[in-house]
Amino acid sequence: MKNVGKRFEENFKKSISDEYLLYRLKDSPQAFTQSNLTFFTHKNPCDYFLFDGKRGIFYCLELKTTKDKYMTFEKIELDDTQPRKMIHKHQILSLQEYSIYKNVYPCFVFNFRSEDIGIERTYMQYIGDFMKMYHGLNKSSFNEIDLISYNAVKIKGNKKRVNYYWNLTEFFETNDFNKEK
Repeated sequence: MKNVGKRFEENFKKSISDEYLLYRLKDSPQAFTQSNLTFFTHKNPCDYFLFDGKRGIFYCLELKTTKDKYMTFEKIELDDTQPRKMIHKHQILSLQEYSIYKNVYPCFVFNFRSEDIGIERTYMQYIGDFMKMYHGLNKSSFNEIDLISYNAVKIKGNKKRVNYYWNLTEFFETNDFNKEK
């Protein structure tokens, strides 16, 4: 049985139209074992690269899902010995690094699952807005209200029997995330 994170990624991938180029970066062996015994492993900057050829926009996407009402993040000011959180320091820094390029939109895709009632709410947030939230909150976690307060955009989705489907074509065509250069 697939874990919920992989199932979310699979449903997200199935929601992408063929008119987009979607590439999943390969996970390192350490990502599967969560072991400190695996040395010299590469940390991926994000989960997916997505290219919208019609508009000439390149997305760097890190997908996160939780059954909790919040998501935690590592502090970028601290060293790598801090306790692991849902969003890792290297993911935040990698997306932030990509934000300097024209027509590149590094974003988080956050999925909140209410498993007891079978509803999912999914948002996309540009890394610049995430960083404003990161510095604006006096905590190391955020909830949906925090996301909405910091310009995360809800992605329309619906459940088809068991799995979710998101209308990502409409979403990408109507959202530019007001990227600041």
